Amino acid sequence: MTKRIFDIIFSFIILLLMLPILCVVSVLVIYNLGFPILYKATRVGKDNKKFKIYKFRTMDISEHIPKNNTMNLLRKTNLDELPQFLNVLLGHMSVVGPRPHDLNEDILFENKIKNYHLRKKVLPGITGLSAIKGNRGGNDIEFISKRVEYDLQYINNKSFSFDLFIILKTIITIFKPNH
Repeated sequence: MTKRIFDIIFSFIILLLMLPILCVVSVLVIYNLGFPILYKATRVGKDNKKFKIYKFRTMDISEHIPKNNTMNLLRKTNLDELPQFLNVLLGHMSVVGPRPHDLNEDILFENKIKNYHLRKKVLPGITGLSAIKGNRGGNDIEFISKRVEYDLQYINNKSFSFDLFIILKTIITIFKPNH
C-alpha cells in the first residue's frame, strides 16, 4: 500500500513539474511527425496482464527508426518515456520495478530464460535495478538473462528504501555527463 501511495504522489509531482517539458516535447512531436503524439504499445505486466504503455512517438508510423536528430535526442534522454507516469497513475506500472517487454519478446524470453516468469510477480517499472546497473536497451537472450538476474534481485530485496535508492541513482544517471 505504501508503494502504491508513493507511486501516485511521485508520478503526479513529476508530471506537474515536467508539464512545460511535456508541452515542448508534444510540440516537437507534432512539428516533426504530426499526430498522434503518443505511441501506445501492448506490454505484459504483473501476473501476465496486458496493458498499453504510453510513450511520446519518436518514429514515423510506417518506419521503425527515429525520424531525425530531434527524435533521437528524445529517445537518448528518455524524455519519450515521460508519459509512462500516466501508466503509473493508472496502476499498470510502478515507478520502480522490472521493465515490461513487448508481447512477442515476452513469449520468447519466457520460453528461453529460466525464472523469467518470476519478474511478473510485481508491477513493471519505469526504472529498476537493471537500469541503474547499466543494463538498458538490448534484447538478445544473454542481455535479457542478465536483466532478469537484476529483476529477481530487486524482487527478493524490495523495500521502500531500496526503491528510493534506485530512484536517486536513476536521477543521478540522467544528469551524469556522457549519459
